[in-house]
Amino acid sequence: MLESKCFVDPLSTPFSRRGSYLAFANRNEGTPQFGKNTLYLMTCKGGGSGMSNLNSQNSCRQVALELLWEGKKLPTVISTTPTEVILECAKGSARFCIAEEYLMLGKGTDGLSLRLSPQRGVFGAMPLDLPNGTWRFAFSDDNGLLIPKRGSVRLSPDGSFLLTPDAQGVFEFGIEETAVDPGARSLDSYPSYEAAVADAEKEFEEFCAELYPSLPAEFEPMRRQALWTTWTLLADPDGVSAYQHSMVKMMRIIFESAFGWQQAMQAIFLCKNPRLAWDILRSCFDHQDVNGRIEDAISHRSGMGASMKPPFQGVALNWLLDHGCLEGIPAEEKREVYERMAKWTEFFFKFRDLDGDGVWENQGAIETGWEDAAYFYVGFPLASPDMNAYTVCMMDALARLGKSIGVPEAECSAWSKRADELTEKIIKRFWNGERWVVVNARTGAVGDSLSLPMFAALLLGKRLPQEIIDKTVDFIWKNGFITPYGFASESLDSPYFNHGFTAGSVIVPAQLILCLALEGAGKPELAKEMGLRYARALRDNGMFHILNALTGEPERGLVAFGEKQLFWSSWASSCYLFFADRYGK
Repeated sequence: MLESKCFVDPLSTPFSRRGSYLAFANRNEGTPQFGKNTLYLMTCKGGGSGMSNLNSQNSCRQVALELLWEGKKLPTVISTTPTEVILECAKGSARFCIAEEYLMLGKGTDGLSLRLSPQRGVFGAMPLDLPNGTWRFAFSDDNGLLIPKRGSVRLSPDGSFLLTPDAQGVFEFGIEETAVDPGARSLDSYPSYEAAVADAEKEFEEFCAELYPSLPAEFEPMRRQALWTTWTLLADPDGVSAYQHSMVKMMRIIFESAFGWQQAMQAIFLCKNPRLAWDILRSCFDHQDVNGRIEDAISHRSGMGASMKPPFQGVALNWLLDHGCLEGIPAEEKREVYERMAKWTEFFFKFRDLDGDGVWENQGAIETGWEDAAYFYVGFPLASPDMNAYTVCMMDALARLGKSIGVPEAECSAWSKRADELTEKIIKRFWNGERWVVVNARTGAVGDSLSLPMFAALLLGKRLPQEIIDKTVDFIWKNGFITPYGFASESLDSPYFNHGFTAGSVIVPAQLILCLALEGAGKPELAKEMGLRYARALRDNGMFHILNALTGEPERGLVAFGEKQLFWSSWASSCYLFFADRYGK
């Protein structure tokens, strides 16, 4: 009996490569078992970008690929390497790779045939053979171009394509995704299968070598899988998509977008490549409106959305400055970020400070970054210590960056003075003598839930009196936030704990924010302890960004877009690499 041998399981994460919107996946209800799977070619351009209805069915699985022998479908297993998907049966196998951003290639050498069954859309173009020997077919909202390279192609009455081998038992083909009518690219301009695999292997190995060529021994077993996850979710400018600088998308299909505060965190995670980290941080400001607000989610096709995420960019900029990552960055690029970050900072006090007290508020749950956390149950507009602490960090970062590029001393000093004043207001407004609270700016209601985010005020570090630091840390450790797998986003002792997205799960941002806060507050040993707990949980369970706080396993009950589970996330994979490297030595 054939068994699946996977570098990464396509049930855990669709299989792709850097910059590509093409991917391979098992069927939603499939398993790794022999005969209980169907391999699909997918297009991920539109996956999760709108997020208007998380329960709607995703239509990303566009082309089914099935092996045939003498006209009969054969049971298969799906295996993977870092650069290939292998569809195996008792008679042989076929191999597939992503050759270019919009091109996949496939090859079979055992006399097998391959059936390609495109999803039939209501308004999609009918399959059509073109003069150069290729076939056009509907591929989601765009066109697919079937490119025969060896063997022959026949269109079946049901709209599927049958690829049969040549006299040597070989078939070879490609599928190209295009938003316009296929051009005049000649067949011999497409790379060979072997050249495409070699190119992908070289690119991936170089990515591994420049970022994390090794990890401490206990974390080494998942190093390459974590690097692969981040690598495959990198999106680069291509002249077609909305990406103007390199960004890191969250995951395949479900949230196939690059989110603002995640980019700031990725800049920290990937700072071993300073140029990449800087470009990722710059990308946050590529889609900024006239008021200074930056867009939350950038997908292949993007327009300004109404939501946003917390202003974590200052924390990231301070990190890059602290670690010498900007030494080779041109001054004009730094000035551009300075100006755009300044505009982003002012946005909060112009448009989110409804009571005019100099402390700004969020106006909805999504803006907090925590979706279903209990700390905003007092209602909106919600003033909270964590969000304002991020803004203090932005002001500090602006003062520091400004000095490095010749901004007048008076302007830099003004940022520092505002950071000091906002820190005083945060303490006065949100510290009740024993712990942090949140306030409804309209009603004055005070919320003292057991939600971890409000304790991110610890990011203020040594700006805070030592008594507040010590009491904050003591409260976290004594009130149900500490698990064997990291920090719980909602205390296990809270009446609101419910395993939600952010209502009790162990999630990436809670780990990074609290660990950085502990370091800045002079508690590096506690940061190391919790960072290692989380890295071990990811090592043992995979790069899922939401873990069960009681078991450490993925929260499989959280679904979206009709998928049976969330997939591996670059948020988790990059954090794994960062924590394992930083705390595991």
